[in-house]
Amino acid sequence: MTGYVVGIDLGTSNTVAVIRSPDGRRRPVLFDGAPLMPSAVFLQDNGQLAVGRDAQRLAQLDPGRYEPNPKRRIDETTVLLGNTEVPTREMLASVLRAAAAGVAEITRTPPPVVLTYPASWAHTRRSLLQEAAALAGWRQVSLVPEPVAAARYFISALNHPLPRGAAMVVYDFGGGTIDIAVVRHDETGFTVIGAGGLEDIGGLDIDATLVEHVGAHLRRSDPAVWQRLQAPVTAQDRRDRRLFWEDVRGAKEMLSRTAAAPISVPGIEAALHLTRDELEALVEPMLRQTIAETSRVVASCRLAPNQLAGIMLVGGSSRVPLVARMLHRALGVVPTVLEQPELPVAEGAVVHPAELTGTSATGTASVAGQLPRQTAPGGAYQTQGYPAQQLTGQSGVVYGTQPVSPAYPVSPVSPVSPVSPAEAPVSAVPAVPVSGMPVSGAPVSGLPVSAPPMPTTGAPATPLPVPAPPTGRRLLPLIAAAVVALLLVAGGVWYFTRPDPLGSWETLPDVPTTVGIEGAGAALLDGKLYIIGGYTAGSQRQYLNTVSILDTATNTWSPGPPLQFGTSQMAVVVAAGRLHIFGGATERGATANTYVLQDGTWQETTQLPDARQGGAAVHDGTTIIFAGGVGTDHEAHDTIWRLADDGQSWKVAPTTLQRARTKLTAATDGAGTSWFIGGSGGGKTYADVDVLVEPNLERTTRTLPQPREGASAVRLEGHGLCVLGGNNGAKMFQWWCEKDGVARRLPKLADPRAGIAVATNGTTVYTVGGYNTERKSDGSTTTQRFTAHES
Repeated sequence: MTGYVVGIDLGTSNTVAVIRSPDGRRRPVLFDGAPLMPSAVFLQDNGQLAVGRDAQRLAQLDPGRYEPNPKRRIDETTVLLGNTEVPTREMLASVLRAAAAGVAEITRTPPPVVLTYPASWAHTRRSLLQEAAALAGWRQVSLVPEPVAAARYFISALNHPLPRGAAMVVYDFGGGTIDIAVVRHDETGFTVIGAGGLEDIGGLDIDATLVEHVGAHLRRSDPAVWQRLQAPVTAQDRRDRRLFWEDVRGAKEMLSRTAAAPISVPGIEAALHLTRDELEALVEPMLRQTIAETSRVVASCRLAPNQLAGIMLVGGSSRVPLVARMLHRALGVVPTVLEQPELPVAEGAVVHPAELTGTSATGTASVAGQLPRQTAPGGAYQTQGYPAQQLTGQSGVVYGTQPVSPAYPVSPVSPVSPVSPAEAPVSAVPAVPVSGMPVSGAPVSGLPVSAPPMPTTGAPATPLPVPAPPTGRRLLPLIAAAVVALLLVAGGVWYFTRPDPLGSWETLPDVPTTVGIEGAGAALLDGKLYIIGGYTAGSQRQYLNTVSILDTATNTWSPGPPLQFGTSQMAVVVAAGRLHIFGGATERGATANTYVLQDGTWQETTQLPDARQGGAAVHDGTTIIFAGGVGTDHEAHDTIWRLADDGQSWKVAPTTLQRARTKLTAATDGAGTSWFIGGSGGGKTYADVDVLVEPNLERTTRTLPQPREGASAVRLEGHGLCVLGGNNGAKMFQWWCEKDGVARRLPKLADPRAGIAVATNGTTVYTVGGYNTERKSDGSTTTQRFTAHES
């Protein structure tokens, strides 16, 4: 073994770097005395990005210039920090640059670096990570899948054998996502034979659930304090909000070691208390989804749980003791729980092949059979339970730091400090169900019970005398009083538990057209909203060739480069920082033309194989996919085309839509999975959802709750896949979201529409135009936007 090698795990919440010395020893790099460096960045007045704990401290001055989780923005070209658009690549590079500075204190010059990445990441994301590393000054960069690195650590540091042909599960529960992979030891080393996960469940979502739970109590006891924390106005409000979230996170971490934890609320003198029972009740529905996803990934590899060589838990959120218990219960395999689950991925990245006793594994690995990420397993958009199996655990098995008996009891909860009735835990015994839905979709366990706990020692309690039941006239007033009390309680429960909206629509200046429009294209690029073409309302309808550009910072419109001819119902895609349009409806019918906006003008590119209008397209992180639409034969089609690797030709995909459709919509996670949703054909409107997964566009199908055409699909950061608008005949629709509870918290359109031009950057949604069949409105000039709150 010669020379230094560095392994870096750039995580959603924290980044870890581990150095392997020439003598083979491995040790983590310390940042401010700790092995975990927050992945956060803050844009300073001089234009430089502060990183880590410095960024967290500076965020108290101006949270608008702070991005706590840049890895979550991997699919965005730029991120708005303050009033400046910062390239996502530069944010990631700044984190890697800070890691390089820590390494330089030991090695003086940058050694070769091994970066880890989720197994489900497609080429585009991996390339961006490599570019960021080069920008940060790392000269020799190689990549390894995170589960492969974890498997190396499993064998070398933990001394667990993994025989040739054996497979293990790596359950990586990080701050932003849950990544699940099955890794097999074969002749060439380690291969990921199955990968999946959930992009909307992570430690941050647990934090949001706990915040919502505490908020349910504060809404009742201190509504002014909760309003200030929930919707901060002043700089002090924003600082208090951040401190509050940090204290909730600290309480969550403490509950992995203790039975209860205090939570300090800015503006309230007495601390609240959170118990492990509450935590587990809140997160169990969320964890159930991760267990189901784990079972799905294992089954997709054609493995039975008893064929697994082990389950390794990594990522900081895997510390929650309930994680290991539920995995054990579902799969019958006792997971390996680590004292510091954040470190193994970075440490495993620099394991030398000679350290893998009994194997022939090399230092590289291939990723095969990548599987889709899902928000819920199975064929329908609903949460399904994990497989019910009899517990087989033995007494004394240790999960985290708590011994577990066959029935997995939780030790009695004692408050951290004596509490008075007014300072009771957030919920000692759930009394009133809370309907407010947290970000993760987990139900809230209930409002607090203010009465102190009953004593369990001392003399037996004397039974209270039981009065005789009331009769005759005395009964009627009691019944009336009970009814009134129930109505008051019900009204109070509704008031204090009604769901908080995730945002509200802001009306912007109308799109600059003389009449309303529908069927226009929309895209966000470099802080500008492009509205392209469309179909006008009125008695003499026409196709527009105009392009209007909204500066989203100043909310002012300006004209853009016009199209060569009027077009509506085209597909619009932003890929590699460039704006593309495909097909569409014209005065002459459907067209096969495609264009890219380059140097301020529209340049023709490779035509579609056939003319299409009303089709949908996405860039799924690998290539551009176009599906559906009506051809020159005036019939809807089920064809799917993908742009070839040379970017100069189209290929027919090996699958088709489950039904021929037009006026459908599409969205993608940018990591190889895309959704083609709704649409109509043959006089019918459909609720079809076709899910296409790279590398071979394998198709699975799902169903919306109701058919709709002319809708718009978006991916909202932290909230998953959502569909806005659309119609089925005269019936108009608002939001639908795959994640339970999200749709009812999103702001409704005052005028529900179909054919809206919709664009999003993951957090902010813009809408322009659209029609309403119920009100017989053929177009609109209305422009609106809203930004989805994180909780």
